[in-house]
Amino acid sequence: MQAVPRVTVDKFSRAYGGQRVGFSAKQITDYFARFSPLVKPYDHYAMNPTRLQLFVESVYALTPEQQYYALNDLTFFEYESRYGYPPEDERASLREELHSYISKTPIGLAFSELRETAFRKDWVTAHGRLLANPAAAVTAARTLLETFFKTIISERDSEPDTSGSLSRLLKQAQDAVGFVRAENQAEHQLLQGLVSTIEGVASISNAAGDRHGTIAGVSLNDPHLAYLCVNACGTVGLCFIKKHLFEPLPQKKETN
Repeated sequence: MQAVPRVTVDKFSRAYGGQRVGFSAKQITDYFARFSPLVKPYDHYAMNPTRLQLFVESVYALTPEQQYYALNDLTFFEYESRYGYPPEDERASLREELHSYISKTPIGLAFSELRETAFRKDWVTAHGRLLANPAAAVTAARTLLETFFKTIISERDSEPDTSGSLSRLLKQAQDAVGFVRAENQAEHQLLQGLVSTIEGVASISNAAGDRHGTIAGVSLNDPHLAYLCVNACGTVGLCFIKKHLFEPLPQKKETN
């Protein structure tokens, strides 16, 4: 993955650190320090750089992937800022440009539905239900993963399975993002373990999730088992997010 182009970073810097807009100097360095300890704190600077300079320097202290996540977050969430925060239409325009740099044929604004930050937020919601309602936590995690797979499959120009089978959606998503059979036994076992894990989550959700428990008289009361299910969904989801975001779309075959 390449670093975010300077022209794009400059647009972000003007939106979030320009004259009478966006963050204060300290807020800029504090924000980017969340993503990497390599970002210099504001009190490190002997001279007083401009907020534009601080913004650009802080961005390029990050890895390319961290740059994407940091800038992407700025367009989705309204953080506390000393000056006026960029309006939603300006943030949407910046987000679209950021996404287009990842793919020369942009997936489009629907791409934003799979932003890592949103997945992380929804996963935290599922995780927060673990103690109070383990069955609801498993259902939320399974539903999140199901929706995620369907979105990936659709955005990569295929028709998602509608049977309700999570394992079928997993197989379709694997094909869509280019997970192929591994060349060595260890990698093959790992990928097969991924399939087995998702099948296990689906079975537990079907048998004891809150969608079925009240009918069948079965409920999931073990928060430790629910914890395993939720975290498994989170790990698998993040793996596919990275593959989907940072792998180019497959070339469409030309038809005569």
